[in-house]
Amino acid sequence: MKDQLLLLLELQTLDSRVREIRATIKALPEKLEPAKRDHAKLEAMLQAEKDRLIETENWRTDQEDTIRQDGEGLKKAKVKLQAARTSRDYAAASREVDNKRRSVSEREDEVLKVIDALEKSRAEAAEHQKDVDKLREHIEEQEAPLAGQIEELEMEAATHETGRAAITAKIDPKHLKRYDIVKAKRGYAIAAVDRGVCQGCHMSVPPQLNNILASGTTIETCPRCQRLLYRKELLEGLEQAG
Repeated sequence: MKDQLLLLLELQTLDSRVREIRATIKALPEKLEPAKRDHAKLEAMLQAEKDRLIETENWRTDQEDTIRQDGEGLKKAKVKLQAARTSRDYAAASREVDNKRRSVSEREDEVLKVIDALEKSRAEAAEHQKDVDKLREHIEEQEAPLAGQIEELEMEAATHETGRAAITAKIDPKHLKRYDIVKAKRGYAIAAVDRGVCQGCHMSVPPQLNNILASGTTIETCPRCQRLLYRKELLEGLEQAG
């Protein structure tokens, strides 16, 4: 039974290491999550900026088309002005020319302002693109070594899992079944009893059970947490003997 206890403890040490490795493998990519969230946010902002630039460019194109149309209308109004034969026709044509000229002038002023704003917006978008590219490059640079670390850890975990099979093959199936059930519920399945206290749940075990554990002839469970128990001094004796 002492041999079974040692095997179970060896199995628990191995399982604990594999659990640590799996937790590390999961945590490593999470280190980049803040940077990835920032990158996604910057990309969304940059895309919105580009969309606004496109909308403004379209507005500018529409205005320039309207200016050309107004320019044609101004030419026709000037022709009408020159062809006027009466003072009434002349006044009407003159007002039309003034209105067309004012409309063209106002639209041209607006377009010039928009062109200036577009140049500034394009420059800002270019700088923001650099920021997005720089952050993406940083993430890619960090991903490569992380992938290497994860690969090494996966290999270590695979080695441990191979070793696990070798250990479990030597353990009594009933003890192994109990071990796996408790491990699934509690995280670890074996606990020492030190000075009559289970180190898994930190509750005192019944004196009779404590005496049974001292003999090392059976593997008992804690009445409270159901972990497999062993006396601490018994393990120390086994380690010294080993």
